[in-house]
Amino acid sequence: MSTTNRQNLFALQQLAANDADEFPGVHTEASILDGTAEAQTSHAGGEHGGETLEDIIELTERARLGLIPSAPWTPSFVFTIDTLELYRVSHARCPQFSIYAFTKTLADLHGVPPRSTMHQHFSIAFDLYLDLRRRTEAQVLHHLGRDTPAWRMKNCCPACTYKLEGEDQLIFSMLVTMDGNDSLKRVLRRGPDDDGPGESNERYDDRDASDGYYLSREEVDAWARRRVGEDNPCKERWKNMVNDVTSKMWGIFDETGIFLCLCRHGFALVLVDMLKSGELSKYPLAVVEHLLKHFGVDLGVGYDIGCHFCTTLNNSELGPEAREAHLRCLVGAFHGHAHNRLCQVCFLALYVEGLGIEDLEGCERRFSRSNALAGSCRRASRFHRQQEITAYFKHMDDFDVYANLATFLCSNYEQCLKILDDEPIVWRLMCEQDVLDGSEFVQALADEREYLTELYKSSKKTVETPETRYAALRRAQSDDAAFTPGKSKAEIALRHATEKKERTAVAVAEIERELSIVTRWSRDNPRYVAAEKQARFLEYQRALDRLELLVVERLFELTKMNQSGTGYKMRKHVAKSLQARSKAVRSAVARYNAAAAAVTPPRESVDIEKVLEYAFLADFDLLRHSHHGVEGQYWARPAYRAIMNRWFRLERAREEITRLDIEIPRFVTWMRDEGVFLRKHEGALRRTEGKTEEEVERDYELALHVEEYRMRRGRFDQSHMMRLGALKRKWGLRFTASLTPGVPLLHVAMDAGMEMDVDERAPRAGEQGDLSMQEDEGKASEDEDNSDIEGDDAHDERVSEMLFKLTGLGIDAEERGESIAD
Repeated sequence: MSTTNRQNLFALQQLAANDADEFPGVHTEASILDGTAEAQTSHAGGEHGGETLEDIIELTERARLGLIPSAPWTPSFVFTIDTLELYRVSHARCPQFSIYAFTKTLADLHGVPPRSTMHQHFSIAFDLYLDLRRRTEAQVLHHLGRDTPAWRMKNCCPACTYKLEGEDQLIFSMLVTMDGNDSLKRVLRRGPDDDGPGESNERYDDRDASDGYYLSREEVDAWARRRVGEDNPCKERWKNMVNDVTSKMWGIFDETGIFLCLCRHGFALVLVDMLKSGELSKYPLAVVEHLLKHFGVDLGVGYDIGCHFCTTLNNSELGPEAREAHLRCLVGAFHGHAHNRLCQVCFLALYVEGLGIEDLEGCERRFSRSNALAGSCRRASRFHRQQEITAYFKHMDDFDVYANLATFLCSNYEQCLKILDDEPIVWRLMCEQDVLDGSEFVQALADEREYLTELYKSSKKTVETPETRYAALRRAQSDDAAFTPGKSKAEIALRHATEKKERTAVAVAEIERELSIVTRWSRDNPRYVAAEKQARFLEYQRALDRLELLVVERLFELTKMNQSGTGYKMRKHVAKSLQARSKAVRSAVARYNAAAAAVTPPRESVDIEKVLEYAFLADFDLLRHSHHGVEGQYWARPAYRAIMNRWFRLERAREEITRLDIEIPRFVTWMRDEGVFLRKHEGALRRTEGKTEEEVERDYELALHVEEYRMRRGRFDQSHMMRLGALKRKWGLRFTASLTPGVPLLHVAMDAGMEMDVDERAPRAGEQGDLSMQEDEGKASEDEDNSDIEGDDAHDERVSEMLFKLTGLGIDAEERGESIAD
């Protein structure tokens, strides 16, 4: 390093110990720590002497100023770690807060004109700071034995993954939700080209900022082969079910969004980049393969098009493995109400046994917040976009999802108990409807599913049934005599009729063979008459369905046009749509009237002028006549359906309490084991016996990081324990979850890196006593290992023990010999 640079950095070090008034005109340490000062290492024009980035970092560490430079040689700016950390946390909480705005803010606070390149220098230093954080975290995880590729995903949620001995078997061992979002697009940088946008001119950058969140592109592209699923009743309602739509995307984008998978508590499990396409099936298939590999059997996977994806999954190479693992595709409560009713009775969350009150819509809630990253991702490089997304989700997992985990569990518990308060009312209503028990509702749902399945199958059949196909043949035979030979048009018509007759004859023969029809039906045959009547009724139903669809869409568009807040351009667009739809409604009314007159008995015709005057959905009363026999079904009665839904809600509340009674002890056990595990490793890092001077210095720095992480988690855990204890005191005997830590399964503890602590600090449930006393015993055995820990750490331990006692954590009512209410 050059002499000039050494002198300038030495001056910075001296400023840290002296008052600013003694050095007029020179930047103080305070201004440097605020990030607004220029380090005079290159501004004075000093020559660099081949110093490296490591040289500068080492020098700043020795200077104890915590400075991060913006260049490896002769940097114009240096920024303190405090400044960079402030921006990292602020940006994670408010993604719209850009680097440009932050550097301008620093300049405004100090009343100095901002340099035009200051945000660029800050961006370089910020990248270096994040890289140092990743490297440091990797060293800590390596020491803790938690650096395997899938460790983060398999242990991010203690309530889902930290399984204990003696637990009841759940229908779904784990509930996850996944969905795609196209807000976080990234524009691909291209060079100029006369014939088009040109080839990509992005600089190659192989840096990885995934931090264990992302699946690689190779893993996703392995499922890129196109798979055609069976027809689905919801296909016309969802654009991400249509391959022709999802396989295309504007050419200016490279990454076109993200595909996200969360556990039911909100922890991010897997992230996938959607590349130059919409929401293709390869993304959920790659995610499901990853889930099956690491989480095993009995998974419940929520997806907004879960009904369609279920077929895709079964038809893929992953189908046999998914069926063997009893994986089940589900539809979230929010999206489910836009699905076909047949899909709802099969996949909707309310009717799925074992799902509890989980709505499987966590991705939508997360996207509503992560969409704020769009501004910082749209023009970023591939590395910086991935770094932005990963840093955001990592911060949310640590400071939002984990910090509110006890709140999530307690809120769900209270919600279920309040739902169960309505049970007497539901039973009274059931008696009024002559319903003896809930099994009748289960049978009603099965009957509705069977009815809708048959109806869907019949609607997909062509109107030309075997009987009507035979009638077409008879008409073709009678029409042949009407043509006059010798005329060209008549000869063409005759040839076409003859060919049609021959094809129809072959079809009739095939149908007669399949139906074992010995004697060909005549027009007066009762079976012929019944088949013709059925064909006409099917045509009438199709015309009615089409008319209802157009009228309902028209009513919704009228509502949108008259809605407050609709702009002028939107009103014009809706008005044009209404004008075009009016023509379609007229054609649909004409078709309906013709079909209504043909059925037996004839149905009432519809006046087109009256239909166009409808302003409310209630005015259009043809809906109840859509399908013959629906209004007569017992499960179609409004009062019956309302009670049935309330009964299913009670069932889901009971299932949720059963799941929470398992998840809460998992969480309590994990908090205890994690604290013990981190304290042991911290004590081991602080020991100096048998270590060289370099190893002592390195381990001491790692111990500081472990201590900081443990103390932060400890503060969250204290809040969790107080929340759980308050819930137990509030609901008394109705709160059936045990707050006594249990014994984790051996393989689960090993996956979490706690294999050394299971036997020592995790007694069996029958042997569990007062947790505070056991904490004292365990702590006494660790005093020698933790002798170097500061006194405030011991104080925090005592506070933690007091909180355990106050909340009753680890002391069941039976063991105390007193009632919880008392």
